[in-house]
Amino acid sequence: MFEEYLGAESNDTDSTADACGTHPTVSPGRFILFTVDFLAMMPGSLVLFFWLGDRPGGIQFASMIGYTAATILYTFSANRGMQRYLFDCPYVRSQFGSLAVRHIGFLVALFLLQTVILSLRPHLSRWWFSESIGSRHMSPFYLLMSIPCGVLLLTEMMTNRSLLKRAHTAASSG
Repeated sequence: MFEEYLGAESNDTDSTADACGTHPTVSPGRFILFTVDFLAMMPGSLVLFFWLGDRPGGIQFASMIGYTAATILYTFSANRGMQRYLFDCPYVRSQFGSLAVRHIGFLVALFLLQTVILSLRPHLSRWWFSESIGSRHMSPFYLLMSIPCGVLLLTEMMTNRSLLKRAHTAASSG
């Protein structure tokens, strides 16, 4: 059901040679998965930030929820012309264990990174918390939190996609 959405669009010219390279059609399952993932990533994690922000580990937990949703979306979907990877493809299924272990490692890194940055908060001047940077009026501290987390997400997404591409190439050639 969900496999159609987070699929693999083959870059090969002959999509019949690759069963996972078929173009997905619109389906209720795909729509539900996309909606749930997007809602968890954007408004869901935002609500968690407000609800848990003052609790120990709350910011890190809320970040991990949004980070996980973004990782799923950007690893498996065809975003900006990238290849899709279907969950029901054998070469994708064979990588679930590796992807899960990698993701846990990245979540630990995210938690530690944010914990270190948050521990700096009492030692920083008021300037770090003033809304002064850019047209969006973001505080420098917010950028200090956001940029490394974004780099971490981009790194995980690209390495996951590279792993899936290698698995797809190996499955296609062998």
